[in-house]
Amino acid sequence: MSLFDRFRKKPPDSPQPDLPQWPRPPKADTMCLLLMDRVLENVDPVAARLKAVFGESAVSAVDHSHPRVPAFTATVDGLEFWVSYLPMPVPPDTADIPTAAKYSFLLTNEEKEAFSSHKSFWMLAQKGGGTSLPEKRRVCWTFSLLLSALMEQDGAVGVDPVNRGGLLVSRRHYLQQRELMEGKRWDNGSFFPVPLWVWVYGTTGDSGKPTIQTQGLEDFGLPELGFFNPQREVGELLDLLYSMSCLQITEKQLYRNMALVPLDEKTEVVCKQEGDVLFFIGA
Repeated sequence: MSLFDRFRKKPPDSPQPDLPQWPRPPKADTMCLLLMDRVLENVDPVAARLKAVFGESAVSAVDHSHPRVPAFTATVDGLEFWVSYLPMPVPPDTADIPTAAKYSFLLTNEEKEAFSSHKSFWMLAQKGGGTSLPEKRRVCWTFSLLLSALMEQDGAVGVDPVNRGGLLVSRRHYLQQRELMEGKRWDNGSFFPVPLWVWVYGTTGDSGKPTIQTQGLEDFGLPELGFFNPQREVGELLDLLYSMSCLQITEKQLYRNMALVPLDEKTEVVCKQEGDVLFFIGA
């Protein structure tokens, strides 16, 4: 049965499947990779840069016990992050960076090439902080501040948030989002830098009809969102999905199966659930 067929109205006596319910517990651990276009000889200047941004006590002494993988911890807004540097490209079994770059809507050709040919990377992790949607929002917001500070170093290419999607965020785009965060706190109630954490991609379902949908909201304990067989331009759909994702992450709106959702003064779409994804039909 195709995706489109599943969306057709069922006879009244047809048994309704058990659909996943939200919100659910988010993914408590959070990890990111920051890719570099060079191999660093020494990470001490990077640690010093973070101390200048977040305070002298925010960064531990650099651990050089592993001869090739220096590491330290960074504490930002009361959250502890494990930071290590690996002087090698990301292993393919960790992340397929070239394939992710190929299918990114938001990377220029030059940025795709920079991701695909990176020479080394930072691995950063926050363990156990995202135990609820507000706390997950706080962890990711604070993580974004830390990554932005690291992104200012020479040679930074961009970030891969390690989740179920294939999101890559270029240095240019990351720092643009950081500007939008300026003067706000994680609990501001209306804004969250969605493009830093949620991937939007296009595909074709079993019906042969196109879809454009998110990947990454599930880590927040939220349903993924998508448009089924949309007629609008890709840029407009991206803006809609980022806005709708922000409403969910900031707890302003939680979309439900069979709900009618206004997109603008002229268009109302119906929300229909397919597994872990809520598709909007009629755009």
